[in-house]
Amino acid sequence: MRAEVCGVYSAAQDSIWPCAPEVTYDHTDRCGDRPALRPWWESTRPTPRAAWGSWTLVADVRCVGDPDPTPEEILTELRRLPIAPSVLHLQPDRGWVLVNKETIAYADPAPQVLSTDVLGTTVTFTVTPASFTWDYGEHAFTTTSPGHPYPDQDVSYPYEHPGTGQVTLTTTWSATYTLADDPTVLPVPGTATTSTTSAPFEIREAAAHLTRGSCDQHPHDPGC
Repeated sequence: MRAEVCGVYSAAQDSIWPCAPEVTYDHTDRCGDRPALRPWWESTRPTPRAAWGSWTLVADVRCVGDPDPTPEEILTELRRLPIAPSVLHLQPDRGWVLVNKETIAYADPAPQVLSTDVLGTTVTFTVTPASFTWDYGEHAFTTTSPGHPYPDQDVSYPYEHPGTGQVTLTTTWSATYTLADDPTVLPVPGTATTSTTSAPFEIREAAAHLTRGSCDQHPHDPGC
């Protein structure tokens, strides 16, 4: 978010936070007649289910026409981009799975190209999946593989208990970027995350039943 800097200062503590959106300051002493861009603030959370952290000042006031954005400003903009979450696929995909049988998961690892404007400069990002965290509810783990469908699966989990299941995929994206017409490709010093959650499905426990053929082979079984 963009907001002016509010806070208190003392010899023992320097504490600042974003002002309310309606608060504006005069920055003509710094920018003159050029438009001023209010400071940039960032709040992050380690996972989609975690609480948001406190606001951190990423960049102070900038004037339109100032030098290129800093790496920190580039990272902040990356995390604001509408990166499409990875498409999550499950096998079997029939609304239910079996206890102690593999529930396979895989995602589309295709990179994405997104452009935006940062401080008056066009920035083009190429974002690529760096890792995948698969949360099956009973168990969670992280891979660098996007997984593959049967019979080449390398991401799966056998549920241990019947009930209702749901898989959440958190994708961590790394990125590179270029500025305006400069073809130099630069790394973004950080990552962004997206999250995808499957529809709920039933986890069933298979039961064995004797058939007529079984009784013919085992006539003294009490179940016959």
